[in-house]
Parts: sequence; C-alpha cells; structure tokens
Amino acid sequence: TLGILGMGSIGREIARYGKQLGMTVIGVDPYSEPPEYVDAFGSLTDLDEMLSTSDFVVIAAPHTPETEGLFNLQLLEKMKSSAFLINIGRGAILPLDDLVTALNDNLLAGAALDVFEIEPLPQKHPLWTMPNVIITPHIAACTPKVSERHLEVLLGNIRRFANGESLLNVVNKSLWF
Repeated sequence: TLGILGMGSIGREIARYGKQLGMTVIGVDPYSEPPEYVDAFGSLTDLDEMLSTSDFVVIAAPHTPETEGLFNLQLLEKMKSSAFLINIGRGAILPLDDLVTALNDNLLAGAALDVFEIEPLPQKHPLWTMPNVIITPHIAACTPKVSERHLEVLLGNIRRFANGESLLNVVNKSLWF
C-alpha cells in the first residue's frame, strides 16, 4: 500500500506509477480532487488512517504553515513499524531530530530523503550513517522531461492569456502554493 500526502501534479504521478506497479494507493490532500486511479482519498483528517495502513508513505506536499513540522514524532509513531518514509516534498515538513528518533526506536523500517529541514544536510548528521536511510541531493525533480513540461506550461499560458482564457498552475498566495 502506497500512501501519498500531497496530490498535486507530483503526487498524482507517484500515485499513477504506484497503481501501475499493482499497489493500493491512498491519497491525502485537503485541496485537490482525487484522480480515478487512487483507491482511497481524503483530507488531513484521514492522515492517521493512511499512515497506519501504508507500507510506503510519500511526502509530496508543499511547505505551508499547515505542513511545516507536520511529520513530527507523534505522527511518525502512527506509521507501521515495517513502513518506509519517502520525502520528496519539502524538508520543513519533516523534523530531522524526530526522524532520527523514530529510526533509532525502530518505529519505521527506513527512509528515503531528497529534501531536508537543513540543506545541505550537515556532514556529521546521524542520517548519513544509518543503513536504512537513502539520501539524494535534492534532485527528485530532475528528469529530462522537466524543461519540456515547463516550456509547455509557459507557452500554454501565453496562448491562454492572449485568448482571455484562465491560466494553468495559478498560485494562490494565501495558501502558499
């Protein structure tokens, strides 16, 4: 079972791949609509249930006042001890000290981290030496298709603007994204 916090474009892609791999996919997002390939979907009030049933939990949410520090020790304790946590969203969502405690106390099986509360992750940080942690240098978004997709959105928005149509990917500053 794959649980995803944040069902924007990145979370949806992760869900789609998870579904293609035969996983049960659970999405949690207070602002988006569920895609058809998600088996269960809810808001933040459903986060505890998602954590307790997921084998892999992916954080793909934006950094907002609502998500900052959200994945603290109290929330990590709700995960299955056999589960893996993957953070490709924003580092501020996952307090590193709480993650280290959870890993040392075997509250979860491991973690894969592309973003950190402190970047770059200090050389002496205990996460570097943990055998059940995979660390990448904030490159999860780097694919050959990123530039192509950005250009498509830009050109599409220029066309939409010229035709008086609504734009794609409009930021709502009050929500921080």
